[in-house]
Amino acid sequence: MSAWGGVQAFADDRPEFAVEYAHASTIGDFSTDENLVGFADFVFHGTVVGKKGTTEIDGMPETQWAVKVNEVFEGTLQAGSTTVVNQTGGYDQDTNSLTLMEGDLPLEIGESYVFATHSMSDRSWFTMVPVYGAQPVGSTTLPFPAADDMDGDGQRTVADHWKQMVRDQVAPDVGAGDGPEPTDEPTEQPSDVPTGSPEPTDPAE
Repeated sequence: MSAWGGVQAFADDRPEFAVEYAHASTIGDFSTDENLVGFADFVFHGTVVGKKGTTEIDGMPETQWAVKVNEVFEGTLQAGSTTVVNQTGGYDQDTNSLTLMEGDLPLEIGESYVFATHSMSDRSWFTMVPVYGAQPVGSTTLPFPAADDMDGDGQRTVADHWKQMVRDQVAPDVGAGDGPEPTDEPTEQPSDVPTGSPEPTDPAE
């Protein structure tokens, strides 16, 4: 919880801490990985290494995380690089509340996920698909018996599954959306996140 904004464990003048949920009404059905990958621009396995920044758009907090890229399934990110993943939701210090998309969970520093994200040319981060855009996966070498053997090595792994999903991706029926995408720069700029190109393939701070 502290990574989301330094929630204090002692009483102060702020309201009592609360968790609020917002309904994800802006996009289509991503409950299948084929649809999820069909919508995403970048699909990769990465480890959250720190909180990068926060911003707020129309009262909705957005949280940016520094993520080390471990393996790339779709898109032009490089394994071993550090990028920025934006998650809709976050901690508001004034109201002492944590807002999350309904059905979503906050990312955790030190944990690894398969990220499904999309990018915009007017921002410096990749935005997760709500709810399904960060699936906890400790290692992509774990067995996944239902997957095709995409590498031909006799093993069926998590990595094979996501490579198969990229191959078999389906463009989902996506709604127009209700609100603007965040364009404000993060308010926190940690020194351990390297500066890159402003191009979506290597987002800058």
